[in-house]
Amino acid sequence: MHPVQAEEAWLQRSQAILQTLEGQPRPDWLTGQSEQLDMKHQAQKVLEASQAIRAETLSTQSTTLASGPPTTSSNKPLTLLFVSFSLGESLLKSIFEEASGRDDVLLMFRGPKPGQKLPALMADLKRLLKGIEPLPNIVIDPTRFQRWSVSSVPDIVVEQEGKSRLHVRGVSSLSWLNEQLKAGKQGELGTLGDVGEIAEIDLLEEIKLRMAAIDWKQKQQHAIARFWEQQKFEDLPAAQADRDRIVDLTITAPRDLVAPNGQLIIHAGQTFNPLDKMPFGLCLMVFDATVPAQVELIQHQSCQDKQSRVMYLATSLSRHKGWEILKRLETTLQAPVYLLTPDVRSRFQLQHVPAVVEQSGNRLLVHERKLPAATGERS
Repeated sequence: MHPVQAEEAWLQRSQAILQTLEGQPRPDWLTGQSEQLDMKHQAQKVLEASQAIRAETLSTQSTTLASGPPTTSSNKPLTLLFVSFSLGESLLKSIFEEASGRDDVLLMFRGPKPGQKLPALMADLKRLLKGIEPLPNIVIDPTRFQRWSVSSVPDIVVEQEGKSRLHVRGVSSLSWLNEQLKAGKQGELGTLGDVGEIAEIDLLEEIKLRMAAIDWKQKQQHAIARFWEQQKFEDLPAAQADRDRIVDLTITAPRDLVAPNGQLIIHAGQTFNPLDKMPFGLCLMVFDATVPAQVELIQHQSCQDKQSRVMYLATSLSRHKGWEILKRLETTLQAPVYLLTPDVRSRFQLQHVPAVVEQSGNRLLVHERKLPAATGERS
């Protein structure tokens, strides 16, 4: 692809679409949810469209796609010719042909037509671009339509150093424009020809409307419900007897451990117990929060080291009204409650609940406690 020598890379200019979308207010809890991702996906499609239009058209031509976004010195003028399919295919094709080979010209579209998908827009452009080589520089960039208040076509803005050097409406002839520039014309030239409405939608406004139409409260409720429906719990069976087990955290280094300054810390094959160097400092209370008897029992468990920080780990919570139950549980225990994770379960070799994990010397003790008879039903 012949590189486009433009003040700003057209791909980078299209990136403003995503930046504008990012600026729209939305609840923190919705980050990553499907509705927001759908909106971002539509904006991302616009980013890809400019490149895709050119890439798709090249399937029958011998040129190659530029490896990176084109750039040029910011003090050189850049001609923005705002166009639309409302101009008619015959005039559009003439504009494409005149802009062919002009590195200082960008043909600006605002978006697809109402109800039209971006692939269909690209197909229409590919059809009109057939036989034109080198390809003109076509950009889908609604941000520039807004920046220069373009509400009809054709419209020409000559940009230089981020400002409008010349602005004229109703003209699509680049040769006429060149004559005006050579003659020293600049500023607002007004409307010098027929203008028409823009057939395409303002993609940014469309995204804003769709965002505004979303019932955020309802989406929040759905998101909360989905969290507990999809949550994976580390279920452990109830202890059938009181049992104390020792967990040795000693590990063997599989290779030399070297500090950033090159100092050798541990040799390969050397054994190391982290509790020899640093105290555990925690007392883990592990229980099934869906069993009231386990919650009650864990409330009355104590730790040998009164200085240890107690941490409550639930193996399971009710999927119905999960947040409400979690809040109630934390109020009862007067402390935060966390969900047991697979790595913690494996690291401390947890097998049954309720259980208390605490340090004894350079080992960990796991105390499993049996519930009183007929009190192990789940809530």
